Amino acid sequence: MTSANHHPSDEVLSDFAQGKLSTGMSVALSAHIELCQSCRQRSSELESREIVAWLQADQMQPSASPDFSGMLDLITSQPQMTGEAVVEPDREPAPLVSEIHMLDHSITLPRVLAKAASNGLVWHKLAGGINQAQVQIDNETQCEFLYMTPGSQVPVHRHQGNEITLVLDGGFEDEFGHYGPSDFVVRDRRDQHQPSTEEGCLCFAVLDSPLTFTSGLARLFNPINNYRFRRATSQRY
Repeated sequence: MTSANHHPSDEVLSDFAQGKLSTGMSVALSAHIELCQSCRQRSSELESREIVAWLQADQMQPSASPDFSGMLDLITSQPQMTGEAVVEPDREPAPLVSEIHMLDHSITLPRVLAKAASNGLVWHKLAGGINQAQVQIDNETQCEFLYMTPGSQVPVHRHQGNEITLVLDGGFEDEFGHYGPSDFVVRDRRDQHQPSTEEGCLCFAVLDSPLTFTSGLARLFNPINNYRFRRATSQRY
């Protein structure tokens, strides 16, 4: 387990504990927590505080005799099951993709990302030495594994919303710093940057809005970015 240098804020961890994050964002944060002992401890402490606050708020409510009539009506109105539950033996869960093989080595995925990738990863080559494999997690975010080949860079861009990037292997840098394995990087609409890597980098990224290229010919790809985001979030559950 590699020690991370960049972590989620207490506000993000609190939102996670209260279930306020999208599923895609929660998956990225869960993966970081699995990799980062300090955030695992902080997350546990914040969850304990939320439970205590909830219990205290519940105790302040005026007491009243419980009314079970509505519950009984709901139970008796449900269709009753007879016999044993039907099991479909032909439908087996997809095997977890526990590793991603990149060039001369393999990267073991956090359990939650192994589950996200269990339907298989289809890699697409993008411009500038970037490779992308999208995964469907929810209908609010665009979630993807990104592999930046050694010496590659992403065109200068800004975000229309929020982006979370979890570094899984290697590292990259931008105008704000350098990021290595297990680092949890947050960018929002205030940020404009150009990620690049000398050594190569595998990341898991979550976007809640499309990114916008801001210079050169890359700006011609902005309609494609918007389309890709709409397509990634069009899945309904």
